[in-house]
Amino acid sequence: MPPQLHLVEPSTAALVGLTSTAMSVLIVLTGRWHGKHTHDSSDGVQKFHTAPTPRIGGLAIFAALFVAWLLLPKGSGMLLGLMLIASLPAFVAGFIEDLTKRVGVRERLLATILSGVAAYYLTGYSLTRVDVPGFDVLLQWMPFTVAFTAFAVGGVANSVNIIDGFNGLAGGVLMICFGMLAAIAWQVGDTHLAKLCILFILCVAGFMFLNFPFGKIFMGDGGAYLMGFLLAWTAVMLPARNPEVSPWAASVVCSFPLIETLFSMFRRIWTRSHPGQPDTNHLHSLVKLKIVRRYLSRPNPSLRNGAVSPFCWVLAFCFAVPATFFYADTAALMLSSLGMLLIYGVMHAALSRMPVVVEDGGGASR
Repeated sequence: MPPQLHLVEPSTAALVGLTSTAMSVLIVLTGRWHGKHTHDSSDGVQKFHTAPTPRIGGLAIFAALFVAWLLLPKGSGMLLGLMLIASLPAFVAGFIEDLTKRVGVRERLLATILSGVAAYYLTGYSLTRVDVPGFDVLLQWMPFTVAFTAFAVGGVANSVNIIDGFNGLAGGVLMICFGMLAAIAWQVGDTHLAKLCILFILCVAGFMFLNFPFGKIFMGDGGAYLMGFLLAWTAVMLPARNPEVSPWAASVVCSFPLIETLFSMFRRIWTRSHPGQPDTNHLHSLVKLKIVRRYLSRPNPSLRNGAVSPFCWVLAFCFAVPATFFYADTAALMLSSLGMLLIYGVMHAALSRMPVVVEDGGGASR
C-alpha cells in the first residue's frame, strides 16, 4: 500500500488558487491600458469568440506557480523550482507570441524542445524506456534519449496549444490529466509528484474562474506552452522516478490532446495543407459547428462557446482513466491507446459527415 498522501496545506492551496484568480482579474480590469498588445481579436477561421479578449492568462498561472514554489517545503519546492526554470523558453516564446503575434509555430516548438533539454540537465530525468524491443536499446544512448525526450515534450506541449480553442477546454483537460497523474503517483507512493500535480490543478483552476464559461480571459500561447511543458515533464518524471509505472501510462493520460495532434498532422499531410495553418476540422471545432449550434442555439455566444468544453472533458476523462488502473501493464495500455484512436476516428468521421449549422447575423442558428 502507498504511504499516506499528505495533501497540500489548505493555506498554501488557497494562496495559490487566489493568486491565479486575482492576477486574472487584474489582467481583465486593466485591459484598456494593455489591450492593444494583449487582446486576441475575433478574426480567424479557428476563432469562435465574439469580442477582443486578453490572451495573457499564462501570466496569471505563472505567478501562481511562483507563489507555490515559495510556499512548498524543500523537497517538492526544489523540484518545482527546477521545472519552472526549465519552462522559461517555452513560456517566454509563447508569451511573446501573445504580445506580438509574430512568433511562428516552428519557433515555439523549438523553444519548448529547448525547455525539454534544459529539464533533462536540471533534473536528470529522461525517457530511458518505452517498452518497445529494439527502441529501448537506442534509449540507452544518452544523446538519443535526450533528443527523444525533448521532442516528446515539445509534442505534448504543442498538443495542449492545439486544443486551446474554446472557453475552458484546455484548462479542463489539463486538470483532468494532472489529476490522473496525481492518482498514479499516489498509488506508487510518489508524494512529491502527486503534490505538484495538485498544485498545477489549483493554478489552472484559479484561472478557470474567469475563463469558463464566459471567456473573460484566455490562456494564450504562453499559458498553453507553459502548462503543456509541465504536463509533459511530469509525464516524463513519473515512470523515471517509479520504474513500476509503464511509460505508456503517461501517454494514455495525455491521449486526448495527443490524438488530436496526430489526426491534425495526418489530415494536413493528406490535404497538403501547411502544418501551421489553422482550420475548423479539429474534433472540438466540429462539436461546435455540428452539435452545439444545432442544439444550443438560444444561449448567448459565450455560453455556446463554453458548451463545447464539457463534451471534450468527458472524452478526455474516459481516454485517461484506464491509465490509473493499468499503470503497470504496458500491453493493456497499448490496447487502450489503439481503442482510443479508433473511437476518435469514428467520432471525427461521423461529425465530419454532418451538415454545418450556419448562424445568421443575429447569432441564431439555421
